[in-house]
Amino acid sequence: MPANDRVLLISADCHAGPLPDTIRGYVAPKYREVFDAWLADQAGMLARRAEHTGEAIYGDEAMADFEVEKAVGQGGMDGAWDSKRRLTEIEQDGIVAEVIFPGGTFQTISPFGSGLMTYQYAQDEAIWWEGCRSYNRWLADFCNEVKGRRAGVGLITIDDIPRAVAEVEWLRANGVFGGIVLPVDTNGHPFYNHPRYEPLWSVCEALEMPIHTHSGWTPNYGRHDGSLGIFLYEISWFAHRPFHFLIWSGVFERHPRLKFVMTEQGSSWVVGALQTLDSQYALPMFRHLRRKLPRKPSEYYHQNAFIGAAFMDDTAATQRYEIGVDKLMWGSDYPHIEGTWPHTAAKLEQAFAGVPRAEAAQMLGGNAARVYGFDVEALSALAARIGPMQEKLGR
Repeated sequence: MPANDRVLLISADCHAGPLPDTIRGYVAPKYREVFDAWLADQAGMLARRAEHTGEAIYGDEAMADFEVEKAVGQGGMDGAWDSKRRLTEIEQDGIVAEVIFPGGTFQTISPFGSGLMTYQYAQDEAIWWEGCRSYNRWLADFCNEVKGRRAGVGLITIDDIPRAVAEVEWLRANGVFGGIVLPVDTNGHPFYNHPRYEPLWSVCEALEMPIHTHSGWTPNYGRHDGSLGIFLYEISWFAHRPFHFLIWSGVFERHPRLKFVMTEQGSSWVVGALQTLDSQYALPMFRHLRRKLPRKPSEYYHQNAFIGAAFMDDTAATQRYEIGVDKLMWGSDYPHIEGTWPHTAAKLEQAFAGVPRAEAAQMLGGNAARVYGFDVEALSALAARIGPMQEKLGR
């Protein structure tokens, strides 16, 4: 913790992305005509998105509020791609370092729809891969502009596992140390209890590259009444569904140092889920499950899993012991308006009221520093200047 009683604040959930003209230079020349055609098909992209929810996710009223908040942000959301503005705005919010996922703003893009690797519509596997590859190259440059302060989370496909392994190695070697996003859907391939994924788990454990799931995918619910509500209710469940597979298939037993982070999918669900998983594990009629799985599911959670708690509120703070004080990592969701930016200081005071300051500091930066390997000593000088005052957080 900084010497002048300011908190080391690290956001475990922020977003960034390139503008179309910028990312085009990162797309391999053989795919640029395909990229231009994809980019020109804005109507088609919007139709494909709407097909999954039946209507736009954000309504007119929300968009009006959104425009007001852009004015409050003094420059809108340009920090999604403008590195200099980004530094200014996150520092005004008290943040010294961040974990970066795709999906900056409505103006930024993830090539060929590769953002968060959701496999939301049909296209050639090579196109999906090129979208991930070009985004990762841009991300490496973006993160290396301010070394040690941006933990980028890279994209992979799981169509070709040796190629995905090589990409993890490339990311680590090129300064993208935030890990990878695991696709929530597997594009027709076996799900994550299958042994084909073993090389991926191994390389992520060996290189200390956290594996993430992030909300973003559901099945296609079509243009029917209620589709949006169903989507909003189920999107978090699908995001942490891979967690169940990795527990029951013994991935965490075989890879005790593998870090698995579930981001922007809430946190209170963990309490009930662990109770259910442990109850199933303990039932006498299912005791054969214990032959290959020597420990309870909750033990693997405490060994391997972490929660990227974007939108962290007083509910999460109240349940922090059940979830794990050492598991929760606060996130601002910058530059998305549904997060705490640009009102982080006030929202932190509310969310952490009554929480012991040492525990607040752990959830606000200490855990993220440990999971992602941020250099606390190097960041402390900056935190001592811009971090939130400890006296305003908790007790």
